[in-house]
Amino acid sequence: MDLEKTIEAILFVSGEPLAIKELIRLTGTKKEEVDTALDVLGTHLQDRGIRLIRHQDSVTLATAPEISEIAEKIAKERLEGDLTRSALETLAIILWKGKVSRASIDYVRGVNSAFALRTLLIRGLVSREHDPKDARVFLYEPTIDLLKYLGISSTKELPQFEDLQKALKEYD
Repeated sequence: MDLEKTIEAILFVSGEPLAIKELIRLTGTKKEEVDTALDVLGTHLQDRGIRLIRHQDSVTLATAPEISEIAEKIAKERLEGDLTRSALETLAIILWKGKVSRASIDYVRGVNSAFALRTLLIRGLVSREHDPKDARVFLYEPTIDLLKYLGISSTKELPQFEDLQKALKEYD
C-alpha cells in the first residue's frame, strides 16, 4: 500500500478536514508513518492545483491560491445556479429525516454525498453540528432560512412527512 496515495484518496473522498487520528485509524498505520506520508504528499502537491492544508490535528485538501479566480467562478456558479439532482436528493433526506449523519445519507442514496453536502452548507440550506454521541461525526439539519424559503415553520408541514419518515426509518 502506498500510504501517500491512500491518504490523498481518503482526503479527496471525505471532502472535509479529517483528524490525523482518523487517518491513522483508516490506514491502520502509526502516527509517524502518517506524518511522513503527509509531508511527502504536501511536497508533491506544491506544484499542482491542490494543496495539503494542515491545521492543528486536522488535514484537508484545498485549491491552490494561484487558481483562486477559477475556483471562485465555479463556486459562484454553484451558488447561483440550480441545485444538482444529488444536492436535491441529499436535501430531501435531511428535510424528511431530521438530524442525520453523512453516513446515513450515503446509505439511503447509495453514493457518497460529500460534495452535495458541501454545496448545501455553502448555500446555507443546511447546518451541521457534532453528534453528541460521537464527536467525530457531524449531524446535518435544515436551516431556518431553508424553512423560510419553503414557506413552512416546521419540517412536519412537509407533504407526506409522517409516511416518508417511517419509510426512511427502515434504512437505519
